[in-house]
Amino acid sequence: MPLLKMESPGPNTKLGIWRIDEAKEDLKEQVELDPAEEAQYASFKSEVRKKQWLSYRLLLKKMLSPDLPFLEYDAFGKPRLRNIGLYLSVSHSGDYSAVITSKTCPVGIDIEHLKERILRIKDKFLIEEENHKIGEANRLEKLYIAWGAKEAVYKIYGRPEVDFRHDIFIESFDYLCAGKGQCTARTKTPEGSEKFDIFFERISDYMLVYALKTDVEK
Repeated sequence: MPLLKMESPGPNTKLGIWRIDEAKEDLKEQVELDPAEEAQYASFKSEVRKKQWLSYRLLLKKMLSPDLPFLEYDAFGKPRLRNIGLYLSVSHSGDYSAVITSKTCPVGIDIEHLKERILRIKDKFLIEEENHKIGEANRLEKLYIAWGAKEAVYKIYGRPEVDFRHDIFIESFDYLCAGKGQCTARTKTPEGSEKFDIFFERISDYMLVYALKTDVEK
């Protein structure tokens, strides 16, 4: 079943996960694209990229209504729904795509295929204290949770000047055998300090992480 999950993780918030096992032609038959979107679709060289892009469009259609509003993108590439007052974030990796929407709070989402290469780049997104707190137990999964949390928060800001290592910080968290849980992220930017609720779940050999902006610290 391509639609793996659709749920409401909070008030006025919807989450959807799609496992991509269709041909791109089958996906394209189920979504309507305006001329600008047709041009964007045609610009993708990779067949995998085309299927990922179509799959989250179809996922949005199933989450919101049969008549999907058209997508548009801001100057930094952040997607938004045209003429609809919803916060939106999308992600895709390998055979999965993920979407989160909210009527009331900014949201961000990330899904990543678990691979050993993250062990080599951890110092690019973690400060020493964060790396120490992650420890050795379930290290691969916890590194992807930290990365996904920072990516999700970064998507909420939608600005390239926000730095993963120096502006976004992950508080200590446990990773239990259930493969899911939550933690907290905080940011320090010129606009002030903010707090985000982070939720994570392992799905097969992928890690799903999403963030809800919950508070502004004075």
